[in-house]
Amino acid sequence: MWPDLHLNITNLGAALNVLTAMITPALLLSATGTYILSTSNRLARIVDRIRSLTAHVEELGMDAAAALRDERIEQYRSEIKMQAKRLRMIQNALTLLYFAAVMFVCTSIAIGVVSTVSLRFYWVPVAFGIAGACLMLVASVLLAVEARRAVQDLYEETEFYRRFTRLYARGERAGPLSRQAGVTEGQVPRRPEESGR
Repeated sequence: MWPDLHLNITNLGAALNVLTAMITPALLLSATGTYILSTSNRLARIVDRIRSLTAHVEELGMDAAAALRDERIEQYRSEIKMQAKRLRMIQNALTLLYFAAVMFVCTSIAIGVVSTVSLRFYWVPVAFGIAGACLMLVASVLLAVEARRAVQDLYEETEFYRRFTRLYARGERAGPLSRQAGVTEGQVPRRPEESGR
């Protein structure tokens, strides 16, 4: 025996109203998809950057005569640590965005089920919608913090290469950096590898 569900949809107008309500979370789902796409691209760039920095460290490790070898290795190691922190933040944000997408899909389904079966559970789609919005909020904050760290990393890298460029242009001893690299008076150090950004 089928249970008596007391369906609330009795005509075409009511059915269309339910379908319209179910489509509403699609707007938030579309925004979440855009977030996921852009965040995935940022994740891929960070992975490529870490691989590039690792390759630079390996090359310098095999070239004992490279100019500013020790400081460049230390700079690359510092950048790898920073990129690893950004990678974790991007991963967490991406996970939250995927969960937000799931919440919005559940919101749409819950609207249809509650409208069809019983309005007593009206709070179910509302709870799903609020949960999805909160997850999007937290993910947005993580992405904002990650963007600030990316700019900080770029400032530090730019300052390092400014110092290296000054030493390269002068071709002379430039304080403790040159002594560490073993650059003699009038000797022009070789340029570092491209940063791969």
